Amino acid sequence: MKELSVYYCPGCGRYNYSRPLAHMTCPVCELPLKRLTSYSGFCRLNEEERDKLLVEKIIAGNPAACSRFLAYIRSCSSGEAAALQTPDPRCLESENQKLNETIQWMHQTIWDLLLKNKELEQTLEKSPTKAGRTGKR
Repeated sequence: MKELSVYYCPGCGRYNYSRPLAHMTCPVCELPLKRLTSYSGFCRLNEEERDKLLVEKIIAGNPAACSRFLAYIRSCSSGEAAALQTPDPRCLESENQKLNETIQWMHQTIWDLLLKNKELEQTLEKSPTKAGRTGKR
């Protein structure tokens, strides 16, 4: 009986535990999975050692993957840095004022349109062509 092993996707880094099969592919990338190590050896590693082993194998097989990892890490770290910045209260007050002015403008526009609509309805009710359209003469 063949030993349980850890297989990984060289494209996305996902891994799974399996016995060797003729054709194993990543369910996401659909790339052929490669053997990483034995299951027992993988279990002896801590999380950091597992990650290091996986990254080393991916980079060894595809050096361009390193730039993808770095781009991802940079995007995450810049997002965290932006989240940690505290916004200037004056800027927030100015933005809030603009939003309030926009809401007031929209509110007034809606009321103006409702008033015009009401006037048009009253004009149509009084018009002589209405009687002709309903069949009354």
